[in-house]
Amino acid sequence: MNLPPLKSLLYFKHAAELGSFKLAAEQLFVTQAAISQQIRALEEHLQCELFVRQTRAVSLTRQGEQLLPHVLSAFGHIEAGLGALAQDPEPKTLNISVLPSFAACWLLPRIQGFSQNSEGIKLRIDPSDRHADFEQGEADIGLRFGEGHYPDLHSELLGDDQMLLVYKTGMLDESAPLKPQLLKSQLIMDICPDAERAWQSVVDELNIATEQLPRFLEIDNAALVIQAVLAGQGVGMLRKRLIESHVALSQLKIWPGFELQCHYQYFLVGPQRHFSWQKVKVFQDWLMTQFNR
Repeated sequence: MNLPPLKSLLYFKHAAELGSFKLAAEQLFVTQAAISQQIRALEEHLQCELFVRQTRAVSLTRQGEQLLPHVLSAFGHIEAGLGALAQDPEPKTLNISVLPSFAACWLLPRIQGFSQNSEGIKLRIDPSDRHADFEQGEADIGLRFGEGHYPDLHSELLGDDQMLLVYKTGMLDESAPLKPQLLKSQLIMDICPDAERAWQSVVDELNIATEQLPRFLEIDNAALVIQAVLAGQGVGMLRKRLIESHVALSQLKIWPGFELQCHYQYFLVGPQRHFSWQKVKVFQDWLMTQFNR
């Protein structure tokens, strides 16, 4: 026998449990006529009457009583299967997809604090520019720097950042004008829209003509830009959160007066159901504490 439409079985289930087409319609947010139509189609498919129609109620026929427990069991199995999909298959292991620069410069210097207070959760960090395939189990959650729009995924804002003009300690003299010092230095560009806007604001503010500009060294990785600046290769424009530890150790210095709010922000990204997992909640709470310091 060909199976009847799932919708007709669902409507049968509700009508049988409630003993009323009207109440079933209210529970399913459809019209009473829609319930009647689906039940009639089911009866025609099965070639038997399932309900005895009365003025204000309905009751099951012998065939309806025979069918009901199987329908209830079937929908119970479906609900259990859907519930299993929402469950965390590895509650004590958190797989994180994160940009390499953010992993190296921000996450790893702080991760010991999470490990010491993580309720026994083991971390696996995948540093990658590529977005993880969550449905294939590549990651439980992702840390991303962007606009927060990720198709078919849920995102929650963690915090923002600022672009700063950064140099190796001793490379520039803060008591002297900046413009002539920049014109003698190599400028190091992190290839991203925020860094490009920040450099342009410096050029505009210092009234530097295009033909005066030194050649930019362009690097498509903020962590490598930091390494180049630390090596004294030039002056960089970098996100504040990525250089905090180097500034605290006096390895890098920030030129005062230049700060540009980033258009992009930091987001925790993943399937909506993953945000209900306890390990993700613990990690998110820890992240928010770190971002708000």
